[in-house]
Amino acid sequence: MGNNCRLIISIMVLLSILLLLIIIGPDVNESILAVNNQADSLENNIVDSDKESTKSDIEKDDDPKDVTSETTEPNVAFQLKYDKYPLTYTYLLIENDTANIRKGPSQEEPILKHASKNEKLSYIETVENETKWYHVTWNEGEQQLFGFLDIDSATKRVFEFDKMHEAILKAEKASAKGSLTYIDNYHNIKGHAPKYQGGDLDKNGGIRSQSAPGYFDTSNLNEFDYLGDGTLVRILSADSQYTKVALVKDESVYYVPNKYVVAPPAVIAINKTIVIDRANQNEVVFEKIEREWKVISYTLATTGKTGKYHQLTPLGYFYAMEKRDKFYYYKDGTYIIQGYAPYTIRFAGGAYVHGVGINYIYNADGTRTDPGKVEYSETIGTVPLSHKCVRNYTSHAKFLYDLYTPGEVIVIVIE
Repeated sequence: MGNNCRLIISIMVLLSILLLLIIIGPDVNESILAVNNQADSLENNIVDSDKESTKSDIEKDDDPKDVTSETTEPNVAFQLKYDKYPLTYTYLLIENDTANIRKGPSQEEPILKHASKNEKLSYIETVENETKWYHVTWNEGEQQLFGFLDIDSATKRVFEFDKMHEAILKAEKASAKGSLTYIDNYHNIKGHAPKYQGGDLDKNGGIRSQSAPGYFDTSNLNEFDYLGDGTLVRILSADSQYTKVALVKDESVYYVPNKYVVAPPAVIAINKTIVIDRANQNEVVFEKIEREWKVISYTLATTGKTGKYHQLTPLGYFYAMEKRDKFYYYKDGTYIIQGYAPYTIRFAGGAYVHGVGINYIYNADGTRTDPGKVEYSETIGTVPLSHKCVRNYTSHAKFLYDLYTPGEVIVIVIE
């Protein structure tokens, strides 16, 4: 009798469980689907590319044939003091009007985003799946999103940290050999350099304006190179007429009329360096902290272009001569002040590192209104556009302005 009771109770329990499953079954299915949909959403998840497959929810017969990383981890140390607008060390620039970012590495995948011209995207890896794709990431608000970009849709850019660091060590090595100073002829205040064979360009394309003549031999004053304002040099010797100098850039030796060489030497110690990369249109700032060079900021920049009213930002080693809270610039071809650039550091004749320029608003009565500082320009870090200067985000220019100390800052422009 007891056995029969236990059997009846067991059957009743099983029937109750079966009935419960029938009643709640649809809700369980919906919950499972909701979890799957959430896991499939790029908008709600940060994907670790080292662990996740690049394959999307559109089923493929084969995984990507090859996944490689084109990012090189720099050897230099970091101690960031400015970190706005973060990018990966290798990043991508959209130069066309638009580019489609897709959910997976295929033209069949759905489009997640239309990347606009001048947009910059952080790079994760390169995926080959019949054709090559960049695996990219970007932020929208507080969300980090991921997708794939056809390799022909973007230009790859890099921060050359190690190359920049080597350039700084070169300057330090020169400083260890002797006192460093600079060529001074801002706005030709020390006098116009002589014409080179009747012209305003030397044989290397050096420009006469705001330069000094660098003679190879003082017995032949017809042959010389133009040494631009701000050029960093090491003093070798001096007499009553000429100072013998070696360029920090390449150790070339010249004899320069004394009036163009700043004495006593301007450089106290090289402790802070702004390095600008013309090719990649970016900039890295180093500071010597506890006897070690460390990256304290890396950001995008826009350098000078060629044109009637424009010049290339000069390559080489320069002394950061002064800082100003602003400098004024003219409307091209006139002497009408068009506006000003904020937070400036001058490193060569007419070349400054500065924030985004502000154009005045001219009123009907001839007065002008300052519309206020501008932080951002989408053209920063794209292609050379400025007249000669190096344009930064205004917050970064302010960071440099506050960092500047006379006698301790140099500027290096590489390509």
